[in-house]
Amino acid sequence: MRFAARLTGVLLLTVGLLAGCDKAQIAQLESQNATITITASDTLAELFNVWDFTEITDLDMMNGPDDPTVYLYCESVPVVGTPPPPPIQIPVQTAWQHSLRVSVLRADSTEFEQISDDMYLSSTANLTPYDDQVIFGNNVTKSDLTVMDGTCTLSGDSCLVDMDCLSVPSGGPVDTCSVVLRTFHWANGTKRQLTAINRNVILATSNPLNDFDPVTYGFRNGLCSVSIDPGPSSLAGAPQPFTFELGKGDTLKVEARKALNSPGFVDQMGNPLTVIEPKLVGRLAIDGTNITNLGGDASSASVVGDGFSFFYSSR
Repeated sequence: MRFAARLTGVLLLTVGLLAGCDKAQIAQLESQNATITITASDTLAELFNVWDFTEITDLDMMNGPDDPTVYLYCESVPVVGTPPPPPIQIPVQTAWQHSLRVSVLRADSTEFEQISDDMYLSSTANLTPYDDQVIFGNNVTKSDLTVMDGTCTLSGDSCLVDMDCLSVPSGGPVDTCSVVLRTFHWANGTKRQLTAINRNVILATSNPLNDFDPVTYGFRNGLCSVSIDPGPSSLAGAPQPFTFELGKGDTLKVEARKALNSPGFVDQMGNPLTVIEPKLVGRLAIDGTNITNLGGDASSASVVGDGFSFFYSSR
């Protein structure tokens, strides 16, 4: 009898607590944290051997090198045994612009409500995450490199001997070639492999070796990238993923579509750095758990400008 009395008391207390909650409070207790992440995958990009290097030239006679900046040095990785050897391409995800719309049909409504910002509807507003693979292999030590770098005293043109400088009118000052020896040092043990669309590589659009000798130390032979950096991965400037509350009985609809062109990832010849049109892929997580039983299709085709649309009903 005492147990039954205690049970009856607990039930009455529970009913009393629920009676004191309004509908909004009950909905909040039943809501789930939902996150949507958009990626672009199933494409290939070139693999580079990458080193950190610095110029250790000291021309100002002050303590330490003139330029303490750490640069990236990239070398193409060729396919072994294929003449002429093409560069190695590996599977990657890539940064790609896309539009996005997220809508919810609430349990007590008959119409979908767009909950994502109108800014997300622009095909260039959002950018999927970059490839972030870092592959470590056998370290290959590179010896310090010393090169001759000359500048014409009057014109500022690059030169190695006086004859490389343009002649001047008779009686005028003589333009001569001022040559200096520049020494570069590769940090030991920092060789790694990154792809051409890793953002660290995209940002490395200049180094002093390429600046004075772009023929010898151009793209794939020292210079890592010639692409324009489209900025960090984001949703209209806000970080991914897209996060919101999904109530019990709500139905979610997610629509996304790729921009027609890659976001400026090109080599020196204007060719894209990815060799296959990527697929745009949407992923939904509820309270940290990835959801796989989605209605519709959460992946686009590898077709220019294609998109996807998927649904999910919260139970």
